[in-house]
Amino acid sequence: MLEEKQRAVRRYNEKHNITPKPTYFEEWKNPYDPNELYYKYNKTYWEKDRKNLDWSRLPDIYSDKLPPQVEAYERSRK
Repeated sequence: MLEEKQRAVRRYNEKHNITPKPTYFEEWKNPYDPNELYYKYNKTYWEKDRKNLDWSRLPDIYSDKLPPQVEAYERSRK
């Protein structure tokens, strides 16, 4: 079920040209090579989410429910 949920979200993202962004990292350009990107920790896991035990900004990967927009998209595909 988890894999099917991941596939549905991937299909939705591909159809709508959505590129998932990391939650705890930000994209940064390498100052020595502007063509190279790297990721920098954004100080939100330990400092906010873990401290407050608040995971609401993370995608729900454990329940059977799809996000509403993905569920609607999947229904329209059938």
